[in-house]
Amino acid sequence: MKKSVKTLAATLLTGVMAFSAINANAMSPKDQDALSKAQITAVQALSAAQAKIGTDAKIKGIDFKHHYFGKDHFEVEMFANGQKQKVAVDAASGDILGVESEAPKTVKVSPTADIAPQVSFAQAMDTAVAKTGGKVAEADLEHKRGTLFYKIETVNNGVVYKVAVDANSGQIIDMPQKHKGKHHKHDRFEKGERHEHHQDEGGFRQN
Repeated sequence: MKKSVKTLAATLLTGVMAFSAINANAMSPKDQDALSKAQITAVQALSAAQAKIGTDAKIKGIDFKHHYFGKDHFEVEMFANGQKQKVAVDAASGDILGVESEAPKTVKVSPTADIAPQVSFAQAMDTAVAKTGGKVAEADLEHKRGTLFYKIETVNNGVVYKVAVDANSGQIIDMPQKHKGKHHKHDRFEKGERHEHHQDEGGFRQN
């Protein structure tokens, strides 16, 4: 009977929800509450950072921060003029709170720094929001197993979702894993390779 239920769940969810719903503890209740009160979106914060640094800057990631610089803000990490730039954008007003730069000698170049995705960060975040109905808390451009994709975390009504968006097609895909056959803390909700002890299937999990 249990096997039949699992099969039915997989049939209903496969191809419909190629993303993971994880325990809300992945983001603290205070952080979730702060994000829900943010007056600007991650896309708007990104736009403000690009206006400050330059639209030709390569974006590495964006992350919501609760009470850093004394204010809630989005931190946008970018590469421009041979330097890594971290731009703090006020989550209430959209103002630039500060910019931190790392000199070329100290910067650790990201493997995605020289790769040009066909889909923009903003487009990928819009896709994740449309799918989950949540607000973007974090988004990163990653490259694993030959796949360039955006790893996006959204929050909706206390549920934290992780979505992988193909950086070339713009489609939601299964989350690529770092190492085949190994169970990693940060990969435990990924659909790409299922483990027998999981209680559900179809790329969707909620604790």
